[in-house]
Parts: sequence; C-alpha cells; structure tokens
Amino acid sequence: MYTSVAILGATGVVGQKAIALLASNPRFNIIELVASDQRIGQTFGEVCDWREPIISLPQDISKIKLSSAQDLKADFVVSCLPADVAEVAEPALAKQGKIVFSNASAFRMHKNVPLLVPEINFNHLSLLEKQETKGKIITNPNCSAVGVTLALAPLVNLGEIEHVSVVTLQSISGAGYPGVPSLDILGNTIPHISNEVEKITEETKRILGTAENYAGFSVTTHVHRVPVTYGHTVTLHVTFKESVRPDQAIEAYLAWNKKYSELFVIHNENGRPQSTKDLAHNDMRAHIGHLRQGDKSNIVGLVCLTHNLVRGAAGAVIANMKSYINFMKGTHYGA
Repeated sequence: MYTSVAILGATGVVGQKAIALLASNPRFNIIELVASDQRIGQTFGEVCDWREPIISLPQDISKIKLSSAQDLKADFVVSCLPADVAEVAEPALAKQGKIVFSNASAFRMHKNVPLLVPEINFNHLSLLEKQETKGKIITNPNCSAVGVTLALAPLVNLGEIEHVSVVTLQSISGAGYPGVPSLDILGNTIPHISNEVEKITEETKRILGTAENYAGFSVTTHVHRVPVTYGHTVTLHVTFKESVRPDQAIEAYLAWNKKYSELFVIHNENGRPQSTKDLAHNDMRAHIGHLRQGDKSNIVGLVCLTHNLVRGAAGAVIANMKSYINFMKGTHYGA
C-alpha cells in the first residue's frame, strides 16, 4: 500500500532530487507536481530542465500535468517552496487536511511544528497534537544544521556540552539553480550567506533540546559559500564541562551505527572526508573525519560532511515522511 504524494516546487534542484529519490520507493507514489501558476496544465517534461544525476527523468513523471496547489488530491505534500511562498501555501494546505513535509524555513521555529531529524528527535512529533488544523506541518532543518546536529547528537551522552563553535563550507547547489554568479564564486570564498548564521545557531539548539525547550549550550557560527558543487562541510569544536577524548567520540558514533545502520562513516585518513571522493548522489550518511583533541582536555574537534540536497533537503523530507507514518502507527523511527 503506497501513500500518494504531491511535490510543490518540483522543477527546482530540491524538487528534482525528491522526484529521483521517490521514483523507486514502493511506499510512495507521486501523483501531482506543482510549479508556477503560469505552467498549470503543461506537462512536467515540457517545463523542467532536468539536471538530476541519479536517474534520467522517468517517463511517467514527465507526462504528469502540472497542478494548482489549491486543488491537490495527494495525502502527503512535499514543499520545496521558497520561504515567503511557503508561509502562505503551507498553512492553507494544512487547513485542507494535507500532511505537509516542508523543506522551507518558514515554520521551522514555530513552537508547535516539529523540526525533525528523526534519528535525533523523533519524539518531537508529539508537537503535532498541538496543531489545530486537520492537516499538519512537519519541517526538516537548514541544510547545514542537519550536519551539525547529526555530528553532535552522539556526543551529548559523553558529557554536558557547554559551547559549540561551527564553521561551514557550503556548496553552491545550496543556493539553488542558477545559484551564485560564476564571477562571484570561481576561485573565491564568500564568508556570508543571508540569515544562515541565525538558522544554524537556533535550529541546532532546538533539535538537540526537548520538544518544549532548547538545548542549554551556546553556539557560535560562521558560514562560507565555496566553489564546490555538492556537499556541505562543517568544522566543529565542542567544549564539554568535563574531559572527553576523541576515541570516546568515535565509540559514540559507532554505537549509533548499531541502531541506525551506516548513519556515520568514520574517515581516519588525512584530508577526508571530501565531497568529490566520498559523497554518493543519494547519500544520507554523515561523514566524520579529523577527530582530534583540542588544546584543552574538554575540547574535541571534528569535520562533518553531508550531502546538502539529500540529507540536507529532499532525503530529509522523505525520512520525515517515513517517520510520520511510523509515529501514527505507534512505532519508532526506522521500523
């Protein structure tokens, strides 16, 4: 038995990645696609400049006529909309009874909307009970915040975290297509992405806290756009209240792998992980490398690489869809 799915913003890079990841998934069936209102009635194949590397554009998807967001029949709606559009469209869909899985930032920090990384905070889905609409909204994090929180989550059990320093190196695909002008990014690093510092800082504390309260540690964030096609790299320095060793951190990641198969890849070589060498086009893993002691015994440093369009966007939405189904059945994430 499959669940019917509509995708909003289907022609964009995240929408295309969602189509590619869902195309072979027997649990879901894409029945509707939405782009701009001017394209309603045209087929997806006519309007989409397909750039997704996982698969060629499936023929059945190519033939789907673009729909209006106001008249959808699907049970689940995947929202790959810009935040300003999502702010209006997503609540309207929830009022219609749709379950909206949003990649947009519009409702990530709303107190009654789960900001979900299911391996970390599956129980935050309990917030859905506080949403008064017939349908619901569930969000996934900022594309770098997901890497930060995955890297931090296993370390929480090693001791109380006091502070986290975050430095990001974010690929150009995170800006969508056509993205950053080539004259700005080629041979260059841009140490600013609008509103990104605030998103990463606040979302990290929300995800790693309880459903009602943020985590108690402080976060300092610096962000950079770099000339890399796919993959966001984050460098973290984690300050604990007490001493923590890098080997303890490795053991913590491996312990999580026993519960969530291949969630973490530990790279022991110098110079790894790297986007071009280590990321697959459907990669949901967090690649951890350069785990080392800081200049004090209570500081651990590391590098984490994730695929910004998969784990940081379309793949995160699909994981949240599976999690919602399990939550409604009363089973845990991964069941």
